[in-house]
Amino acid sequence: MAASSPKAQSITHAVVRRLAKGFAYLIGLWAVVLATIVLGFAMSARSHPDLRPWHRIALAHEYRAGAADAPASFEAYRALEAELFTELRQRVLADKGAADTQILGRYNPKTLPAHLALDTEYNRSFELAPASPRGAVLLVHGLSDSPYSMRGLAETFFAQGYHVVALRLPGHGTIPSGLLGVRWQDWYGAVELAAKYAAAKAGPGRPLLAGGHSTGAALVTLYSVRALADPSLPRPERLYLVSPAIGITPWAALTNVAAGLSSFPYFEKSKWIDVWPEYDPYKYNSFPVNAASQIHTLTRVLHGELLAAEKAGRLGGMPKVCVFQSVVDSTVTAQEVVRGLLLHLPAKGHELVAFDVNRRATLQGLIAPRPLADLDRLRNEPSLPFRLTIVGNRTDGTPRIALYTREAGAKEITRQDLALEWPRGVFSVGHVSLPFPPDDPVYGLDPATGGTLNFNLGAVPARGEDGALLVPLGTFARLRSNPFFDVIRAKVTESLAAQQ
Repeated sequence: MAASSPKAQSITHAVVRRLAKGFAYLIGLWAVVLATIVLGFAMSARSHPDLRPWHRIALAHEYRAGAADAPASFEAYRALEAELFTELRQRVLADKGAADTQILGRYNPKTLPAHLALDTEYNRSFELAPASPRGAVLLVHGLSDSPYSMRGLAETFFAQGYHVVALRLPGHGTIPSGLLGVRWQDWYGAVELAAKYAAAKAGPGRPLLAGGHSTGAALVTLYSVRALADPSLPRPERLYLVSPAIGITPWAALTNVAAGLSSFPYFEKSKWIDVWPEYDPYKYNSFPVNAASQIHTLTRVLHGELLAAEKAGRLGGMPKVCVFQSVVDSTVTAQEVVRGLLLHLPAKGHELVAFDVNRRATLQGLIAPRPLADLDRLRNEPSLPFRLTIVGNRTDGTPRIALYTREAGAKEITRQDLALEWPRGVFSVGHVSLPFPPDDPVYGLDPATGGTLNFNLGAVPARGEDGALLVPLGTFARLRSNPFFDVIRAKVTESLAAQQ
């Protein structure tokens, strides 16, 4: 082969130099854009309210997966949890320099929120134990929540004779700073301990079930995928996933880069996405960057292991999955649930229950078009490997509700009218509302009265000007309970009857 001419070599070198220069320019431009975003986030975070002790204190008695002294059983996990809450009382509420002084402060020992947070069982792992269990179910709450969010489901399973284990994930139920250093592996390690314990409570020959909300749903799904290849993990027979965190925006990872500036005192608040007063007894109002980063990583791990199990031909062994998802969800969309999970599973009696928007709402023309378009695409798919059930208006002219069901592989849609209707002024359900019944005493739109939990945040009639409250006015406008929780209750009960 003839050697290239000097002229050709010169042209080649010139092209390479131009490409290298262009590539270096793009890299430099990306670095400038990234630095601008990071610095902008850190500067914006400086406008947060002052950090309080519950944003800084690191509790020593929290579970850390892989630690030399980490509990090896769920019983030991709960013993450590008891020490954790003793430490919380001593270092926060009993310390006058650390305790809150606000009249509704969760960390003010004299308030009702503090009483509910510390003196009821719902910020800790709890159990409901029937005399003769038909089986057992593990329930796992979502990010920044507590086991309280599983209360409605727990009572549903218990009423059907199942031993209920509701897990408190590490970093939750205590103080928001618990989420600063937690890792998704800590959450998953606790899930494994609780699943083995629940399976033992079910007893030989009786089913183990699992369910969760948001992050908890992602964790029990990951556990079920891993159990396909690990005989030491008891396999659930069914999964009940409420607003499952299947896909999260990559922005969560970018904000973690911004948090790197928090080592400088001037930018300490850049560890936090939100810093608000803590008055909710069962949910943190403040939200750290690390929490968003960990759930983002968890969803990527789940996606990777789901694809690996699919390639290995193991997904036929997955439990039957029932997903409850709002069409409008500011965290996870129904399309992500379908593409990221349900379409990967072989047809096996899986179901998606989608809660539509209120088609009768006077604000119909202001409802975002994308969720409606996503539902239309799903409804018009020529074939689906799972049952699709839509909870929506009977007609556009009535608030009354019906179920529209399309069986897996079929095109026909059947309708079942329900004795439910949209409450006045409600135009959609959403991510945080699905697991709570409407009469929930804390988050219900129509709360039950009396009892020890008589502190309602779900029906606060907040009206006023932006800036009048220490929290955004929209905090109280967001629906906190599900007016159609009876649909979830009925679906769970129906599936358990089919197990017999």
